Amino acid sequence: MLLGNYFHNINKNYRNFSFSGISFNTKSIKKNNIFFAIKGNSIDGNKFITKAIKKGSKIIVTERKTSQFQNGILYIHTKNIRKLLAETAFKIYNKKPKNLIAVTGTNGKSSVADFYYQILKLNNKKGASIGTLGVKSKSINLNLSNTTIDPIKLAKILSKLKNQKIENVIMEASSHGLKQNRLDGLKFNSGIFTNLSHDHLDYHKNLKNYLNAKLYLFENLISKRGNVITDQSIPEFKNIRKIAINKKLKLHTLNDGNNNLELLSHNFKGEGQFLKIKLNSAIRNINLNLIGKIQLKNVLMAIIAAKYSGISINKILNTIPKLKTVEGRFEKIGKIKNQSKVILDYAHTPDALKTCLLNLREQFPDKTITVLFGCGGNRDQSKRSKMGKVASDFADSIILTNDNPRFENPQKIIRDIKKGIKKKRIIEISNRAIAITQAVYNLNSGDILLVAGKGHEKTQDIGNKKIFFSDRKLILNAIKHKNNNLSDNLKLNVVKEAAKIKKLSTSISLKTARINSQEVTKNDIFFAIRGKKNDGNKYVSQSFNRKASLAVVNKIQNKLNKNRQIKVKNTLKFLTDISKTFRKSIDTNIIAITGSCGKTTLKELLGNVLSKITKVSISPKSYNNKFGVPLSLFNLKQNDEFGILEIGMDKKGEIDYLSKIIKPDIGVITNINYAHAKNFKNIKQIALAKSEIINNIKLYGYIVLNADDSFFQLHKKIAKKKKIKVVSFGIKSQKADIKLNNIQPFGKKFKINIKLNNKKKDFTVSNDFQNNIYNILAALAVISISKNIFKLNENIFLNFKIPGGRGDHSVVKIDNKRINLIDQSYNSNPLSLKSAIKNFDKINSKKSNKYLLIGDMLELGSHSKKLHQSIAPIINQTKIDKVFVKGKMASIIFANISEAKKGKILLNNSQIIELIRKDLNNNDYLMIKASLATGFNDIVKDLKGLH
Repeated sequence: MLLGNYFHNINKNYRNFSFSGISFNTKSIKKNNIFFAIKGNSIDGNKFITKAIKKGSKIIVTERKTSQFQNGILYIHTKNIRKLLAETAFKIYNKKPKNLIAVTGTNGKSSVADFYYQILKLNNKKGASIGTLGVKSKSINLNLSNTTIDPIKLAKILSKLKNQKIENVIMEASSHGLKQNRLDGLKFNSGIFTNLSHDHLDYHKNLKNYLNAKLYLFENLISKRGNVITDQSIPEFKNIRKIAINKKLKLHTLNDGNNNLELLSHNFKGEGQFLKIKLNSAIRNINLNLIGKIQLKNVLMAIIAAKYSGISINKILNTIPKLKTVEGRFEKIGKIKNQSKVILDYAHTPDALKTCLLNLREQFPDKTITVLFGCGGNRDQSKRSKMGKVASDFADSIILTNDNPRFENPQKIIRDIKKGIKKKRIIEISNRAIAITQAVYNLNSGDILLVAGKGHEKTQDIGNKKIFFSDRKLILNAIKHKNNNLSDNLKLNVVKEAAKIKKLSTSISLKTARINSQEVTKNDIFFAIRGKKNDGNKYVSQSFNRKASLAVVNKIQNKLNKNRQIKVKNTLKFLTDISKTFRKSIDTNIIAITGSCGKTTLKELLGNVLSKITKVSISPKSYNNKFGVPLSLFNLKQNDEFGILEIGMDKKGEIDYLSKIIKPDIGVITNINYAHAKNFKNIKQIALAKSEIINNIKLYGYIVLNADDSFFQLHKKIAKKKKIKVVSFGIKSQKADIKLNNIQPFGKKFKINIKLNNKKKDFTVSNDFQNNIYNILAALAVISISKNIFKLNENIFLNFKIPGGRGDHSVVKIDNKRINLIDQSYNSNPLSLKSAIKNFDKINSKKSNKYLLIGDMLELGSHSKKLHQSIAPIINQTKIDKVFVKGKMASIIFANISEAKKGKILLNNSQIIELIRKDLNNNDYLMIKASLATGFNDIVKDLKGLH
């Protein structure tokens, strides 16, 4: 090679000097190499010039001013030796891939680069990434010592990739690498800027210098009309935008309309995330199987880069669910049987650690988070106390240990970190291996451990030694030993942990929690709850006779197997506590339903529909109180996608208490009316009591509201204040998210047309009863949060069986007569009674008569008379033939209905059977509606033959 072909401004007398290559390290220099004598921070290359000459170098490049030619050696003077080295290297190894992309920023570089590489690989497009994680490509995989390697090594790698016909390469551009001109001589088609925060200030001295080093990429190294990709929400955006305008570069930001790509919504889904993305006019539902919302930003940047690498957005989006976690970046390691998690991350700056902890807190808001970290020795000391403060502010507990102490005293580093920590219990374990092992062993069910600082690294720097050290290997080994002492049954682990019984065998089978010994089956756990009337401890023997595996008791019964009895002070509290722990340990999306009417029917309908498309558990019957809620919660199946529970109340504070146990992802308020009104002065108080559910929905969760309800705006305002997202449904409201467009007869059934986001969808339904339509709309509103409702089968709501006592139709035989019984006997309040009457009126009875039997609406307090009076006008508008009543308050209804409709006032429940025998004819219709405590429900069960 001739000097004049690679160096400008060289004396014409020296242009034909030949050389064999270039080097800046005398250890690897070869004969006739040009030696670049770089003066570094700790080593001055000028001191090795003599050694280079002895090894055969005849051309020396230096920043020192010296005679150009002496003793047969040519000295080339330059003001910036690093820049000249890079430019020369890329001239010598001039074969380069066509599409070069550089990503810079404090955090996220490796993730963006790796996601880009994965997207290309999944789309069968050749590509490579170069950076902290090494060189990744189909045929070349190397570990690297620096994020941005020296230009000679980089030039050789790029040349090899080109020879492999790889034309798309993304590389990390570190601030050190840019400041030291290691990339000069390259031109990038695209440059990506992730963010900027405190790091490397030991080198750059201040943030301004640090930012300028990053911006060098965009000011000097992007091709004409090249792409700049960044986040418009970061403070540095104005600097980048200014550069892009001045340099006439194409600026692309996240959610940029120019990319025809818009993120409509984002939800967490267990350890993953659920995205609604608008591409052109189409809406795509996409699962992102990564922990940490910050990953979404990294993925979006990679998507834009991939688009400008010649892959269609549609193809890119198809591959997003297949993206895998980047090594040591928000990486979940192993699987622990008690559903605790260990997250490994490279976070070694205050901002990165804060981002990690906040992202974990946002995705797993109810979990206990422990952070284990240290700080590197002989590096930026000013960030240590800042990292301590971050840990103090955002973690529940802190373990301080060694990172790479290098030549510093590890205890001094820990003391520096502790200066930023206030009012937190700190565990100090200098030995990182011991610290990690103990931290994993101490994880309780559902807890999270963040091991931060080293991420993917395989070594630890201690003094002048660099020993093999892998956080991942240590974590996996600790998990293996921990799992040996845990059961495969999460519920048993939770019980064992809460009871603090180490000797409880992990081989015990545990199926379902019971509080009624008569319902116990093999391998159930029985909770002996002491109530006002009955003491569950009296039935422990019966539970064991029925093959219960465990019993939770207040007192050990010596005559029974002591090893299968767990003594606690308060069995109901213990059940409640383990339910809370179990809830925080599973990834199931919990839906909690409350409201004045329709809770149970909506729960059953939603469970029925979801069971056709995924795994779901629902609470049985009306298990909606302080006993039923924790029992139902604990009995959810661990791997189900959804769990649906019902919450009831009869006074203020009860929904608050129960929803705190559940911590729902999605809450539903069906409607507000006078139910259990005796404990409230007015209906607004009832609305406020129901709104207590909103306070306990998980952070960034959802509340589904009835837009036609009088208290919709009140509940919406409360939700907005709590940062809970609202999804509404309605028949009348034009602004409802899920809106009934129209309803048409369809043979013996009906077609409903619903609208969401200006898109319409038909469903076939069994009837046009208003309460049924409301329940269907509410169910669709819930489902729309995480599923595409336009892909649901239009017959999905058919064949749903209404729960007993809530409007189900059956034919009963009495004295050779067939009677069409409409059973509304489970409960009654003004809204449900009015709705039931209207539905009954809609039934085509042909030539048969319709009879209505009404009992008292109970628990209405001082509102009772007025509310019973409000029923008569509704009845008078119907075609119901005769009305019968029983009860003091029901008699008020009777007094106000038209004479033609008056049947009889019954004095006792036995007269109900007599009424059917004497007053009803074959094929007549009878609807029975009353509050549960009236006893009507038991009579109806007798009629149905259920007793």
